[in-house]
Amino acid sequence: MNVVFISPQFPDTYWNWCDRLRRNGATVLGVGDTLYDALDQRVCDSLDEYYWVPSLEDYDQVFRAVAFFSWKYGKIDWIESQNEYWPT
Repeated sequence: MNVVFISPQFPDTYWNWCDRLRRNGATVLGVGDTLYDALDQRVCDSLDEYYWVPSLEDYDQVFRAVAFFSWKYGKIDWIESQNEYWPT
């Protein structure tokens, strides 16, 4: 199962979702607006791969990230975002 998790670094505890998914056999792919080098090590360890985008509000950038993951890993089974803030 391929899962894309949007913004796995915020808030600080959400990496736990990725970690548990990965421990249960999922391929966990993160998309976020924090540079990889600035991520907490627990976030990095909970992901199979991370794709940085300058802004999560830019649909095209996020679409390209998911398309890249789909090309590299195959069908995306689930996209998850547990953030409450999204512009309307």
